[in-house]
Amino acid sequence: MKYLFALILVSMSLLSFAAETEQSPKLPMLTFNMADGSQIKTQDLLGKPFILHFWATWCPYCKKLQPGLDKIHLKYQSQGLQVIAVSFREDEDSNPAQSLLSRGHHFQTAINADDSAELLGVRGTPTTLFINKLGKVVLATTTSDPQDPILYKTAAKLVKP
Repeated sequence: MKYLFALILVSMSLLSFAAETEQSPKLPMLTFNMADGSQIKTQDLLGKPFILHFWATWCPYCKKLQPGLDKIHLKYQSQGLQVIAVSFREDEDSNPAQSLLSRGHHFQTAINADDSAELLGVRGTPTTLFINKLGKVVLATTTSDPQDPILYKTAAKLVKP
């Protein structure tokens, strides 16, 4: 299952933009441990659009992309869009939540998510998944361009009624 999902994600990222279709892969049920000690389960997010941004504190491409994701978050949060920064492959002394706060970003932060990244076939940083209200991945991208119009178009599409 995880290899099939990884193959679909790779195919989608090569296409750079995937139309929301019946063929869009559904995100498997995952549980993320958050920096504040809580947990978020993907099954609890169903009915709302969300973005999973897989990143690491040491990744310069993640730092480049995050201002664009923060703009998307701030623009669409009132319409229910959540952005969750999913930290993985971290150094032991890293503090992902503090890193994001110090850069002025407003994301919820999942930590120690190496298992979830592996299950999804996420190999590198940044990898960003746009997930619709049905839990289907409509875009998987490895872009680091904070101005990439596909990011903004996909976010707008996710929040349409």
